[in-house]
Amino acid sequence: PPALPGHDPNKPSALAGRVSSGAATGRALAPPRVGKNPGLTRIVLDLPPGTTYRLIPGGVGLRVELTGVTAAALNAQNVSPEVRGWRYEPGASGVTVTLLTGTPLTERSGWRALLVPPLEGSTLSRLAIDLSPALANLTPLTPREKVIAAVPATPVSRGTALLALSTSLVQPRVVLDAGHGGRDPGAVGSVIEKQVTLEVALRVRDLLRAAGVDVVLTRDSDRELHPDKVTDLNLRAGMGRAQGAQLFVSIHVNALEASTALRGYGIETWWNGNHPLSNSLAGLLQQHMVESTGAYSRGLRSNRSLAVLRESRIPAALVEIGYASHPVDGLNLKDTNYLDRVALGIAQGIRAALVGGVSASGPVAGN
Repeated sequence: PPALPGHDPNKPSALAGRVSSGAATGRALAPPRVGKNPGLTRIVLDLPPGTTYRLIPGGVGLRVELTGVTAAALNAQNVSPEVRGWRYEPGASGVTVTLLTGTPLTERSGWRALLVPPLEGSTLSRLAIDLSPALANLTPLTPREKVIAAVPATPVSRGTALLALSTSLVQPRVVLDAGHGGRDPGAVGSVIEKQVTLEVALRVRDLLRAAGVDVVLTRDSDRELHPDKVTDLNLRAGMGRAQGAQLFVSIHVNALEASTALRGYGIETWWNGNHPLSNSLAGLLQQHMVESTGAYSRGLRSNRSLAVLRESRIPAALVEIGYASHPVDGLNLKDTNYLDRVALGIAQGIRAALVGGVSASGPVAGN
């Protein structure tokens, strides 16, 4: 989809603004103009000088409160896959425009907006609003947001002695699996899966190590573990049986065939019945990833047996962090701020699991 002209991806869209120059004259608001792109719809409102606007994202759409204009009570249904309908509701001081999306919006995801100056020969500014459930939060994390709270070391008893002196503290160990690698690229679309999964795994490793977690990577470069795919997956799962490993998390990118590409966007987390706590781990990962990215949540999945999970002896989950095949989600996966946010969500989910006892050895002492 075309970017909004003048849009700065590093800044969230302004929630309020005023069309410059001139007093509001109460001019009539024309019906919105609709631009349809694959996976995204652009709604343009032509605003006369002096109009003020306020954008209120919500659970089922976007409300636009305009002052200084009038309008007839208009509406339209089934505008596009992303816009179920729009309506104008005139009031005493202006017009409320409701854009129904049917999918939840947050202050920084599901939509983008920009006030564009008038074209030459016109006095009307254009409030351009892009709507897509695949639009994630791409604003940069602050340095403070890039820090995970420390994870306490865990006491480990040596031998059978019960004396306090026989107990030592060790860092909790986590295995991170960057999906695919080497001759196996994984999904190929706007990005190559094996590259993105490694980028995210390295970010998660750095966040967790700074918080006191011992992180083992199944791979830290562009390679496979074995040329035979079944053997490769078993080797990855086997690293989850490494001495003292508490959790296993595999990182992947989704894709669909071109004919159905528009149906696939957002984040999902998979678990298998390999361990009683795997579903709890998956839930924590999904929750934290969606919170940090604003991405569309596809929820938890467990209806397919995955070798890398079922062969694991500890709580294990596989995260799918977006769709390389979707025109909007694919742009998320190319964005370094999005990958930072995905990694933060995974690291926060892992921390919550370790501190909350969702791990091979149960709760951490003192928490």
